[in-house]
Amino acid sequence: MRLHVTLKECLGRATWTPVEGALMMSGVLAPEGCEEMPDGGVGLDGEPLPNGGHRRFHGARRIMREWHEWASEQEGNGGTTPTKMTPHQFIDWFEREEIETEWLTLFIDVIVGKPASGQVDFIPSQVVEYAAQSMAMIDSMRAVLGGVPANTLPALVPEVPASPRKSAARVPMPIPENRDLLSTDEFAAVMAVDPQSIRKRYSSEGSYHGVRPVKLANRRVLWPVDAVRQLRNGGIVGRE
Repeated sequence: MRLHVTLKECLGRATWTPVEGALMMSGVLAPEGCEEMPDGGVGLDGEPLPNGGHRRFHGARRIMREWHEWASEQEGNGGTTPTKMTPHQFIDWFEREEIETEWLTLFIDVIVGKPASGQVDFIPSQVVEYAAQSMAMIDSMRAVLGGVPANTLPALVPEVPASPRKSAARVPMPIPENRDLLSTDEFAAVMAVDPQSIRKRYSSEGSYHGVRPVKLANRRVLWPVDAVRQLRNGGIVGRE
């Protein structure tokens, strides 16, 4: 829970400088209002960062290069570059520029969720990703095994009538507590399906079995927990 508290405190700052935001999104606890890259510090998770050569500072410098390129384009088009932005504005810029770091997901989890002490308040993105990769690997292995001719099986294995092969059973993950909305990956993990299945059905029908997402300004979609819970319990949600 200490990491969650630290992330929430960072989001509670009135503004971030570009350097401050780059450090935050690289997992570094940035000094408030800093405008220069520090030579060492501490991570958002409490990890000591002895000097500026740490990989997290390399990540922050990469983000600053992206920022300077974007700022040059803005000024070239007659615009101005802000010297400070609110944390939410910086995160919105981060997503628009499609810059990927593990810390962005954690900050968004804090923004979306409503944590309570002693309760699991989100499914860690690493767990969701690992589960999806594991299921994909199992499905691939079963698909390969499904194509093995019957006469190549060991003689001691009796032949049985062919039947359609089913995909490996997925285990539903718990619905996070004290959350109003879930990401698509979290929704997929809760329903024990592939995230792409949800995206395809939403793209073609505007919902996933009646569950309709909330669209954010940056085009990100989040799924209401109440409707997700109703669907998983076998209820009929809305109208297709």
